[in-house]
Amino acid sequence: MESYARALKGVYHLLELTERVNEQAMPEVEIVDMRQELLQGNRSMFSETLTDKINERIERKEQVVLMLNRRGYSTFVMCRECGETISCDHCDISMTYHSKQHKLKCHYCNDERPMPQICPNCESDAIRFFGTGTQKVEEALNLHFPNAGIIRMDVDTTSRKGAHEKLLEKFGNGEADILLGTQMIAKGLDFENVTLVGVIAADSMLHLPDFRASEKSFQLLTQVSGRAGRHQLPGEVVIQTYTPEHYSVELASQYDYEAFF
Repeated sequence: MESYARALKGVYHLLELTERVNEQAMPEVEIVDMRQELLQGNRSMFSETLTDKINERIERKEQVVLMLNRRGYSTFVMCRECGETISCDHCDISMTYHSKQHKLKCHYCNDERPMPQICPNCESDAIRFFGTGTQKVEEALNLHFPNAGIIRMDVDTTSRKGAHEKLLEKFGNGEADILLGTQMIAKGLDFENVTLVGVIAADSMLHLPDFRASEKSFQLLTQVSGRAGRHQLPGEVVIQTYTPEHYSVELASQYDYEAFF
């Protein structure tokens, strides 16, 4: 945000990249409302849309990149029926769930409150702390797509020297169908066979106790979308979220940086 504002004021020189190097169109983005999936009885972490599209890619021998923001382990509390997040009355920042005390805490002003049993907005009891790690998603992928080869990239699998390159090389050689990772896979990857990008839970970035949460979400969503359809094959993106009406998600799906700014 600051860089763009300074560029508009002439402090920096503004250079805009309005299209891709090879003039390929940016991939189409589909937003999936996970509240609807829940209403239809789908309790898995993959929407029907994403499941169908992954199966299509596996059949066509194309590849898939799935992103889950690891900081999704910092658990906030959200109602899965209406999408309401419990935030601090003083700071308007989402509160973090601490399992030991079974309490919600604000990481800015240290305000505390007990974990509610029902949603203060719609009184549903579908209120849960929200946070899934990459290991959990990997287990679910193995269950849903037993024939797919999966590579997981996160802090745990890339801690050893050279592990990063080895995993990416394996994926580049077509030794796996699905690359699952944290934000480290959102930029810089260029694989011609990747035609689908899936964002498992856009909300895990949106509701972090950080005033830049929506800016970081917009950045990550637009960056990871750019991993699909970089060569001959056209790409598609599926963003799964409980708050599809949020301006970060909406504008990222249209690649509209200026409106976001």
